[in-house]
Amino acid sequence: MAASIEIIYLRFPVHPNITVIQIGPGIARIDKEGDSYFVIGTEDGPLAGKKVEIPSDNVSAIQWTLEEPAAAASS
Repeated sequence: MAASIEIIYLRFPVHPNITVIQIGPGIARIDKEGDSYFVIGTEDGPLAGKKVEIPSDNVSAIQWTLEEPAAAASS
């Protein structure tokens, strides 16, 4: 069963009042690479063409989305 990061909760704001980063308008996905998390922007949002690093020591919790296998979803 594959999983992807849906929301990361931050210990300290990365910008005034931004303590949560989640998939949605302007954010295509969140990837974990090494000891950091990277927020990838959508083509039409403020982060277009950008990859923003969030160090893991600033992440307090992660919400994952579990993706069911196609065979199980059709039964």
